[in-house]
Amino acid sequence: MGQEEMVSGDGWISDESSFYGDEHEQDRLETFCEEFRHVNAWSTCKNNLNTIAFQHRNVPQRELSNPGEGQPGSWHLGETAEDFVKRLPPVTTSASDFEWIWVHNPYPQIHGKSKEANALDFTIRGQELLVRSLQIRKDIESKGQSRNRSVITRRLNEESNVLHRRITELAAETNVVCGKWMLFPSLEDVTRIWRLVVDGVISNRLGPTAKVAPDQGKSGERLICIYTKDFRDKHDVLRVLRELVSMGVVNQRNKPVYYKPDAYTYLDIYKASAAEYGLQASLYSSQRLLAEENLQQAVLIPRTQSSLNRFVKTVPE
Repeated sequence: MGQEEMVSGDGWISDESSFYGDEHEQDRLETFCEEFRHVNAWSTCKNNLNTIAFQHRNVPQRELSNPGEGQPGSWHLGETAEDFVKRLPPVTTSASDFEWIWVHNPYPQIHGKSKEANALDFTIRGQELLVRSLQIRKDIESKGQSRNRSVITRRLNEESNVLHRRITELAAETNVVCGKWMLFPSLEDVTRIWRLVVDGVISNRLGPTAKVAPDQGKSGERLICIYTKDFRDKHDVLRVLRELVSMGVVNQRNKPVYYKPDAYTYLDIYKASAAEYGLQASLYSSQRLLAEENLQQAVLIPRTQSSLNRFVKTVPE
């Protein structure tokens, strides 16, 4: 159809259009809306044939599977979070009995079973990457003594980025891709926090697993790790963080919590050693991730409103 054959749409949906029905139909609908009582409608809905059929539908049950089933240091199917914490209280359970206390997500994961991680291969080859990178950094320092310090710093930063990329690629190749949010509650608060984490894992709100350190005869803080399936999946890492915030496990106003890939743990990249390679001991911080999300939302909302405003202006009155 040519441009000149197009029919104008002006007035198609106006107050005078038959789109709303004739006067009798419009009066009937207006009367219906005025007399409608939603409470009465909901009370009679239970006798509706569709409602009865929906209530008696056969919904296939999701088969639960617990990797820690039968293991004395893990949560068991059928245990509530409270029962589990009472059976293995983190404050008094001895580290001589269990290295960690575990809870596993019993729900089938969307992406199926994960490939088995080859931690030994990753560690051996990862250590070689660290040694090589350390030598490159020393060469940059020695050859750049007569150069501007900013040039040396730039080259060192470039090497750090290359090292991080290579560690990530090796982790993907060997399937060492898990990571964890790390909490350090006090002894007085560890039981409460751990019970909330256990409940979040077994109700499929968090990631695949979590663990808490048992009693090692030391005072101070205890480590709780909440795992995600893949440290490269920033969306899922943020999702779990938001759940921890909504559960009251992480407080945005207090000190941040940090996320660390298992790859860094296998390579002994901690706070004391990370700077030697120009790396951070952790991959994400809660404050930074949440601040980035808030900034994105702050930018998105005006854009969305602007798009809506432009759309409204194009609609004929």
